This record gives sequence, C-alpha cells and structure tokens, in this order.
Amino acid sequence: MSKTAADRQPRARATSGHSPALSVIIPTFNEAENIEELLRRLDEALPATRPAEVIFVDDSSDDTASVITENAARIALPVTLIRREKPTGGLGGAVVEGLRAARAPWAVVMDGDLQHPPSMVPTLHEAGMRSGSDVVVATRYREGGSSDGLGSAYRRHVSSASKRLAAAVLGGPIGNMSDPLSGFFAVRTDALRLDAVNPIGYKVLLELIMRSGLTRIDEVPYRFGARHAGTSKSTLREGMRYLQHLLVLRAAQLREGRQAPATRRAHLELVGSRTEDAAHPQLKILLVTSEAPPIVSGISRTVDRIATGLRERGHTVDVLSSVQIPRLVLGEYRFSALAAYWPAISRRLAGYDVVNLHGPVPTMSDVFLALGARRRAPIVYMHHCPLAIRGVERLCAVYNRIHRVLSGRADLTLATSEYYAEQERRPGGPEVRVVAHGVDVRPRPLKARAGEGPLRVLFVGQMRGYKGVDRLIGAVAGRSEIELTLIGDGPERAEYEQLAADLGGGNVRFLGRVPDEVLHAEYDRNDVVVLPSVTKAEAYGLVTLEGMAAACVPVVSDLPGVRDLAQDVGLVVPPGDEAALREALLGLATDHARRKELSGLARRKAEGLSWDNCVGQYERALLDAATSRAARPVRSLRPVRYVAAAAAMLSMLPRAVRAGGAR
Repeated sequence: MSKTAADRQPRARATSGHSPALSVIIPTFNEAENIEELLRRLDEALPATRPAEVIFVDDSSDDTASVITENAARIALPVTLIRREKPTGGLGGAVVEGLRAARAPWAVVMDGDLQHPPSMVPTLHEAGMRSGSDVVVATRYREGGSSDGLGSAYRRHVSSASKRLAAAVLGGPIGNMSDPLSGFFAVRTDALRLDAVNPIGYKVLLELIMRSGLTRIDEVPYRFGARHAGTSKSTLREGMRYLQHLLVLRAAQLREGRQAPATRRAHLELVGSRTEDAAHPQLKILLVTSEAPPIVSGISRTVDRIATGLRERGHTVDVLSSVQIPRLVLGEYRFSALAAYWPAISRRLAGYDVVNLHGPVPTMSDVFLALGARRRAPIVYMHHCPLAIRGVERLCAVYNRIHRVLSGRADLTLATSEYYAEQERRPGGPEVRVVAHGVDVRPRPLKARAGEGPLRVLFVGQMRGYKGVDRLIGAVAGRSEIELTLIGDGPERAEYEQLAADLGGGNVRFLGRVPDEVLHAEYDRNDVVVLPSVTKAEAYGLVTLEGMAAACVPVVSDLPGVRDLAQDVGLVVPPGDEAALREALLGLATDHARRKELSGLARRKAEGLSWDNCVGQYERALLDAATSRAARPVRSLRPVRYVAAAAAMLSMLPRAVRAGGAR
C-alpha cells in the first residue's frame, strides 16, 4: 500500500561531507499541483548512494514556492529554492540562474510538470559520465522515444517545424541533433560559459550550446509524458520570442566569423555508439610557469594540480619552469635565462598543440609572449594578477602596461576572478574566461561547540612584509578570546616572533613549515582562516579556499580576487587596518550563531570549487585554442626588441609577489 506524503520517511543519502555529484535544475511557473509528485519521483529515482541536490528557480504567481518548501522537508534530497522577484530571461533565465547556483560537476535541467520523467534523470547523468560528452539531450525523435505527450496534432506539427527551422538557421551541432528544442538534458557545468549566455524565452538548450561553443553532444531517447496537472506555457508570444532568439543567435554567429551552418563540424553520436573519431582529442601541452615542484608556493601547487589533472584525462603535459631554465637569485631578485634559451625552446614549440603560459613574471612570461606568440602553437595565457610591489609602484605600473600589450598576443586569456578578467578584456583582444582555482574537499570536520574556549584563528603563508602578519599579530596578541596559529616560514619570521613576545602574545604560536597532514589537521581544528595581506599581487588566496573547504570562516583583506573568494561567506576588512581586523575577529569570537552560519556557507562554496572542475575548464580552454586558433591577426609590436629589453630592465625589480602559503 502506498504511503501519503506526510507518512513517507526520507531515505538516508550519501550527502553529508560530500560535494553533490549531480544538481537537478527545475524552473517553475505556477506548478504547485505538480511539486509533491515530482519530488517523490525524484527521491525514488536517484540512487541513495549518489550525492545530489535539487534546485528550484521559481517565477510563480501562485503558491508554488510554499509548496516546494513544505514538500522538501519530506524527502532526503537537499532542496534549494531560488525565488526570483523579476523573471529576467523567462524560463531560460531561470535555468541559467539555477546553473549558476549548481555545485555539482553535472546538472540535469528538466521541467516541473512531469512531462520529463524523473526516472530518466540518472540515465542522462550516467550517459554523460560514460560518453565524455558536454551535453546529453533527452530526445523525443530517436528510436525508442515518443512525442505523444504534446497532445494535439497541431502541437506536434509546430514542434517539428520549429526543430527544422533551428537546424536550417544555426546548422552545425544544432543541425545534427534530432531534438535541439528539448528542455530535458544533462550538461557538464565546467563546459558552460554562463557569462556569455543571454537567454530569450524557453529554448535555453540552443542558447547554452551556441554561446558555450559545445560540440560534444549525445542523445538518449525518452517518452515525452502528459502533464500531471496545470496547463502548457507554450503560447503565440513564446513562439515569437523563439523566432527572435534564433535571429539573435545567428547574428552572433556572423559577428564571430563562424562558418556557414552547413559546413561547421560537429561531434554528435548516440550514447553507446561513439566512434574513435568522435572521441576526446588528446593534446600535447607545454605548461610554462615561474614556479613548479619542488618549489613550494601557491603557484607551484596550482600548476602541479593542473598538470596532473590534464595527464589523468589522457593529455601529454610538459612543464617548463625555473626548475628547467636556470635563473640567478640575488636575495629577493630573480633573473630568468629564458631569453638566452629561446632558440632551443622555439624549436620545441612545433611539437606542441598548445601552450599554457602563467604570468606575469618579468623575464619569463613577457619574453615568451613577445617571442612565441607568432609560433604555430597557440597560447592560452593565465593572468594571475598585475605586478604590485611596495616601494616601486611606478615601475610596476610601467611594466604592467607593457605586459598588457604583450598579453594581447595570446589566443585565449584566463583569469581566476571576474575582477581580473574584466581588467584583461579589451576591444579586439583575445577572449577572456574566468577559471577559479580548485581545492581538495575532504570530509567536513567537527568544529568545537559554540562557547568552548577561544576563537581559533589560522594563518598560512610566507613570513614576509606584504602578507600583513605584523598587523595580524598586533590585532590579536594578548587577547584571551582569540588563539592564533601561524604556519609558514620566511625572512621576517624571527621579527614577528619577537613582536608577539613584546606584545604579550602568549596566545600566538608559530609552527613554521609543516607537512600536509599537519596542515590539514590545523585547518580542521581552527574556526577561522585569515589572510591579512596588503598587496594586490595576492591574486586569489589559495590557502583561504583550503581553509573554507575545512569549514573555516574566511577573514581577508579587501583586495581584488581575494575578496571575490570570501564574498558572502566571510568577512572582508581594509588592508592594513589593524583595528578593523581585531573587530572582525572579536565579533566572530562572541557571535557563535553568525560564525556557524558563515562556516556552513564557506564549506558549501568550497565544495563547488573542486580541482576536477578547475581542470575541466582548463581542458576546455586548451582544446578550444588548439582546434580553432583565433581568426584575428596577431598584432605587430614594433619594435619587439625594445619591448623585450624593457621587460628585462624591469626584471631587476624584486620577484613578483605570489599568493599561497609556504609549508
């Protein structure tokens, strides 16, 4: 005998301490009568062992939102409700909003009227993971599928005509799909370029494929069901918006200089029948960076994880860094010999499909951009942050202007935050994408209960002036409400230890460099991870993200990139403001409810920034650059020798400051 909604008991699910493997996105408009049955079927369809989340984006004028809230408590699946006051972009805009909130590497988009059977959700997800595609579309028009749920012959005729029109206007992957208007599909979230998406109406799949340049598309058949309750949202007005949408997408094709619809290559195969020709191409990649293992730094850790991840995906990756290219080190000054080795490096470039260059690094990234951008191998340039060194700001400004001109020679630019991406965008320049660095998400630690002992604050980084350690010690030394632990080493460590002693800092302890297992234990033990840096060259704050993954509340300086990471999940204070830093930490020490709330938000944000997602976005960028080098001509720089000489002169500055902790 079936149970009522009130009697059902939620099943135990593998969700606690794990990132979701799947996000189910459901846009709703007046679907109150369908919600209970929809959630029940989803809860039954998704395996209890698969961490998943459901995200409703609601534009309703009825009580759909309250019905979602009521029924979400009756199932084990975690449910998020996003209530939009203004339905910008219609149903397509709602889907995009849900995709922005998704934390999983895969998302399934479906309607809330039960015409898309919930039992198909795990099938679409599994097909995507198995096939290596970016999109898996549930189709009504392949063998085994059915469009009977459309009802009347008139609606079936309109659907068929709309499908043919999309194929004729847009061609390429759209022309090869049997159901390009499907609203039921799975998509790999790191393949999407949501900043480029501008949906019109309800055919959001077209928008995502065209704006994100997706070509690896699979299809699985399904039977389009009848509505469980309510009425169809398909109207004459939506039909006119659909025609407008096609025209907008075609105009974008023409602006970007894409090939005519009939000639554009597409990789479209049915699941289970993929061929070697449609398989993921394997690249030979040269990764060029200033620092790589065994050097210990945030940049080095990032580069190592990217290289390892790309190799695990079947690509060949060689790393060119200061480990291979000799450099002269005089205290804080670093002089790379890259220019002297350029003839040999230039000959090697012909053997690579693409170069991933990290910068800016005086005498390295600038020299490579000046001399290598016209070579056959395209360059994907990762811009971490401008050069910013206290005391030589004017020289840094000159260098940054020179390097900005040089970076325009790259085929594609990446940045770790929207702030730096916007700084790199320019008319006629290369495309710029945001690719945030990742983190290893371990099981969530059990933090100390509210009210037990002092607030535990952790700093991880280099013991150098630009990290703001002196201001941090001044803010907390002698405060019984706070216990500060500092991990890392550097030339100013002894000075900071003396400062702590002078200020009566019995609550301050220095651990120096520690192995990874000790570092992880400290992340788990502490309540707050703090980054009090005073330089814009901090760029991202990888250790902040590592702390957030351990449910530490981030307290950071108001710096580009760093503040983006902590936004809405932590506290941001003015750089170098000792009083503001003290006030922020004391507030967390006494407001246990706020601390608990921010801890949960920080952990959830970190769960959405896995290394797998990061590597996937790098892979997409490298594949795009390797398979279709930008059509724009490479700008001539005259005289190139002058630019290279200027860069060499500026290399006499101290080493560019990098984010990341010394261990």
